[in-house]
Amino acid sequence: MRNDRKKRFLALWMAAVLLLLSFPYAAGADRATSYTYTVDEKGDWVRTQDAYLPDRTLTELGLSSASDLFIDGNDLLYIADTGNKRIIVYNIPKGTVDEILQIKDFSSPSGVFVGANGKLYVADPGAKAVFVFDTAHTLEAKLTKPDSPLYSDTNFEPKKVAADDGGNIFIISEGVYNGVIQLAATGEFLGFFAVNKAKLSLSQRIQRLLFTRAQVANLVDANPTVFTNVFVDRSGIVYTATSGSYIDGMKKHSTNGSNMFKKPRYSLDTLTDVYVDRNDFIYTCSNEGYMDVYTKDGDLIFEFGSRVTTTDVVGLFTRLPSIAVDSQGSIWALDGNKGYLQSFRTTEYSKMVYNALNLYEAGSYREAMEQWNEVLRLNQMSALAHDGAGKAYLHTEEYEEALEHFRVANDKDYYSEAFWEVRNAWIQKYMGYILLALIVLIIAARILKTVDKRTGGRWKAFKERAGTKARKLPFLRDLALARHMDRHPDDCGYEIGKNRAGSVVGAGIIYLLFFVAFMLYQTQKGFIYQYTDVQDMDIGFIVLGFWVLLGAFIFCNYLVTSINDGNGTLKQIFMVPAYSLLPTIVALLAVTLVSHVLTYNESFLLTLIMIAGIAWSVVVLFVGLQTIHQYSFKETVLSIILTLIFMLIIAIVCIILSMMWNSLSSFLTSVGKELIFNVF
Repeated sequence: MRNDRKKRFLALWMAAVLLLLSFPYAAGADRATSYTYTVDEKGDWVRTQDAYLPDRTLTELGLSSASDLFIDGNDLLYIADTGNKRIIVYNIPKGTVDEILQIKDFSSPSGVFVGANGKLYVADPGAKAVFVFDTAHTLEAKLTKPDSPLYSDTNFEPKKVAADDGGNIFIISEGVYNGVIQLAATGEFLGFFAVNKAKLSLSQRIQRLLFTRAQVANLVDANPTVFTNVFVDRSGIVYTATSGSYIDGMKKHSTNGSNMFKKPRYSLDTLTDVYVDRNDFIYTCSNEGYMDVYTKDGDLIFEFGSRVTTTDVVGLFTRLPSIAVDSQGSIWALDGNKGYLQSFRTTEYSKMVYNALNLYEAGSYREAMEQWNEVLRLNQMSALAHDGAGKAYLHTEEYEEALEHFRVANDKDYYSEAFWEVRNAWIQKYMGYILLALIVLIIAARILKTVDKRTGGRWKAFKERAGTKARKLPFLRDLALARHMDRHPDDCGYEIGKNRAGSVVGAGIIYLLFFVAFMLYQTQKGFIYQYTDVQDMDIGFIVLGFWVLLGAFIFCNYLVTSINDGNGTLKQIFMVPAYSLLPTIVALLAVTLVSHVLTYNESFLLTLIMIAGIAWSVVVLFVGLQTIHQYSFKETVLSIILTLIFMLIIAIVCIILSMMWNSLSSFLTSVGKELIFNVF
C-alpha cells in the first residue's frame, strides 16, 4: 500500500512538472529579449512598450556569410547566401524552401532585389556584375562594367542592387565614392543618382582656410562616406543607407537625387540596410543588431535590438547585415556570422500605433484620433502619439485640443498651424469690440483736447510741469539721455566726453535693464520660438557669460584705445555702451512679447525687429566711441576689431588655464590618493 501511494504521488508530481514546463508563459519566443525605445518631446531616448517579439528562428538553411534579404508580394523571402554562391527562395507562409538558384557565374552574390515586374536582380562583387533573371528565374542578362567614357576610371563591383518600375537599376559598388550608380535596363550608364557630401574635420577646415591654393592642392582629398545599401519602394522612390554618420544616414531621395527629408534625421552609426513595407513604413538596421522603424516622413517610431558576441540569445545578433518585412508586418532579420534567420512579430501595442498612422494617411482622421487616444491610455508620454492625435484634431478642426497635444509633443511647426486657426477665431470673435474700444479712445482724446483748450491749457501745463520734475530724477534723466543719444549720438558722445552728462550709476542701471530684457528674451518667448526649455538651460553659464562678455568688451576697448591714443577714459567707455543699448532693450522686450501672438508665418517680423534694434545700437555705439576717443572712421573700425581680437585672446587663455587647472587638480588628487593608500 505504501509503495502504491509513493508511485501515485510520484506520478502526480511528474505530471505537475510537465504541465508547468508546457505552460505558454515559459516559452522564450513569447518574451522580448531587448527593450524597445522611442524618443520623447525633447528628442531623448525613452523606453516604451515592446513593439516586436521574437517569433520564428530558422537555423536549418545552411547559410554561409549571407548578406541580403528581400520579400516579394507573395511573401517569398529571397536570401543572398554569399558564402555558398546561391540565392535561396524561402516560402514564408508554407515554411519551406521553394527554390535554390545557383549558376556557374555566381562568385559572391551579396545583393538581391525583386522588381515590381517580377524580375530578380542579383549583385555580385566577385563576378563584377549584376545578374538579371526573368519571372521564371531564367538568366536574362549579365550587366558588367559600363563602357561609357564617363565611367571608364570607376570601379564596378556591385554589392547591393535595386530597380524601379521602368527598369532603371540602382547599384552600390565597392569603393565608389561618386554615389549610387544608375543603369538603364540595357546596362547603359545613366549617371550617378545620389552622392554623400564629404565632411571635413575641424583641422581640415582650418587648413583650407589658412593654406594657399598650392598647399590645399597637396592635401589628401576628403572622401565622402559611401552608401551601404539601396532600396526602391512601390512608388519608385529610392532610399539609401550610409554607415559612419549619425545624421542623415538614412535618406529618401527625390527624382534628382536630393534628400526629401527637410530636417536632419538621426540614425544608427553603422547602418547596413534600409527597407520599406507596403504601408510606406521605413525600416533600418545596424551592424550591431539594432533595428529602427520610421514613418514615411522619417520620424522615428521604435528602436529595438541589441548585440551579443558569443552567446546564443533569441532576437539578438552578432552581426546584422539585412532585414526585410513581410505582408503581415513581421520583420525578418539575418545573422551574418551565425547564419540563421529570425523573425519578429508585432505586438498589440505596435499594431495600434501602425493602425493609427495608417488611418491618418487614409484620411480617416476621427478614427485615427480614437486610435491615438487608445495608445495614449497605454503610454501617456508618447510624443509620437501626442503628435498623431494633434494632427488628427487639426484636420477635424478641433484646434484647441490640437494645441495641447502639439505642445506635449513639442511639435512647433504644427503648433504654429493650429495656433493660426485659434488666433483667427479669436480675432473674428473680438475684432468688433477692439475696434469699438479704439473709436472710444480716439473720441475721448478729442474731447479731452477740446476741453483743455477751453479751460486755458491747464492739462497741457500740468504735463509740462510733471515732465520737468521727472527729468530732475537721476534715473529718468539717464533714460532721457539714452533716448536722446539714440537720435543724436555725436552730441551726446561729446557731452559724455566732456563729463557734462551721464553717470556711472545710471549706466549701471541701464546695464541691469539690458540684462533683464536679455534673460526674458532667453527664457520667456512664445512656445514656438522658445527652442530650448528653461529647465534645460544652464542659467548660471548664461548669466556669467553675459557679464563676462560685457566686461571684457569694456576692458579690452580701454586697453586698445589706451595704446592707440584714444581720449576716452574707462568711466566714459563704461557709459557709452550703456546709453547706446536702448534700441536693443526695446527690441528684446518687443520680440519677447510679440512672439506669444505670432506664428511662423510672421517670424520675419521678429527678425526685422531684432535686426533694427541691434543695428541701431551698433551705429550709436560706433559714433559714441568715435566721439569720446576723437577717432576717425577708420581708426574707430580698427579699434573695435582689435577689441574683439583681444576678447578672443582672453577667451583662449582662460580656456587653456582652465584645462591646465583641471589637469593639475586631477594630478594632485591622484597623488593624494596614492599617498593615502600606500603611505598612511
